[in-house]
Amino acid sequence: MLRSHCLSIARFAGIVLVGALSANMAGTALASPAPNREQTTRYLGRPDLPLTAAVVVAGGGAKHFNALALLSALSGPEDAAEVARLTRRFGKVRVAAFAATFDRAVDDALATATKAGVSLPKPPVYLGDGGHLSAALIVAGTMGNGRFDVGYMLEHLVSRKIHVAIMHQLDADRNVGHQRNEDFHIMLTALMMDLKSQYGL
Repeated sequence: MLRSHCLSIARFAGIVLVGALSANMAGTALASPAPNREQTTRYLGRPDLPLTAAVVVAGGGAKHFNALALLSALSGPEDAAEVARLTRRFGKVRVAAFAATFDRAVDDALATATKAGVSLPKPPVYLGDGGHLSAALIVAGTMGNGRFDVGYMLEHLVSRKIHVAIMHQLDADRNVGHQRNEDFHIMLTALMMDLKSQYGL
């Protein structure tokens, strides 16, 4: 049942954000030290807005999104154990920075989408379950070659244009910067792989 729900998420047809955002993001530069890898990991399709909405709701909602609340919703009874695993691997300071950067990225993405006139739909009820939501996110981040890429997952959620724009904003912010932004991607990947293992996906 979990796998059938997981696979069905790919059939959702989200609203296209690209058209509304083209004007104010047309000048966004795409900087990558590995262009071939960037090409492989790009997702240029429609964002999966029902899945995005489910992530936002699981994190406490658009006005009160909290990455640790999302982590708790995703990992369920393994919440404390997962926080402990991440802390052992990366340390308290980096985990705290990861959560703060995640909050900021979501807030910025939602603000950008709202400005473009995009509203999130009500998420499917079954995605209120941490296992189903984790499975849907793993599917969203799994490329055609079968490899998971966290950037690919994020682009399924918010579109490539918003992903690139927000990442550039974080890099340019003195309170965040490139290293902390990179840590965000690394630690989010670690979290998703832990969830994949937890649920046997």
